Amino acid sequence: MTVSSEQLREAMGRFATGVTVVTTIPDNGEIHGMTANAFASVSLDPPLVLVSIARQRNTYVHIQRGGRFGVNILGQNQEAVARYFAQADKSPGEEPENLWRLNEGGSPRMEEALVFLECSVMASHSYGDHTIFIAEVEEVEVKPGHPLLFYEGHLQDFKETL
Repeated sequence: MTVSSEQLREAMGRFATGVTVVTTIPDNGEIHGMTANAFASVSLDPPLVLVSIARQRNTYVHIQRGGRFGVNILGQNQEAVARYFAQADKSPGEEPENLWRLNEGGSPRMEEALVFLECSVMASHSYGDHTIFIAEVEEVEVKPGHPLLFYEGHLQDFKETL
């Protein structure tokens, strides 16, 4: 039996995930971010995570060239941020204000993110229409709060899902 992309999307929609914004700084020096929920821990020792990025996205090119990225795990109050960075074509000037500070490792950190991870790419594997980047976590910042979740195709407040 062949599984369609629609069937897989529906099935995976039943798996609640956290919501992240993966950030990079491309060659032009402007901050770039993309909402992603295909993110997971790989190993505690050494500290490794993975993010899966569609190869047609600009983020893919920026990570491939720069070898670094930040992962900002969004809090329950950041739905507007998630929606903004989920857009393929973001309008200049519409980005939320005072959103960033540059981390020492060079990745853009969202000030209000629940968690920030500074990552350096160790390996990449291309399958289907995505590339999985496995990265070493070089720095972590964790703040108190509850996460924003993605479930059944919708962003949801953590407390609404309980």
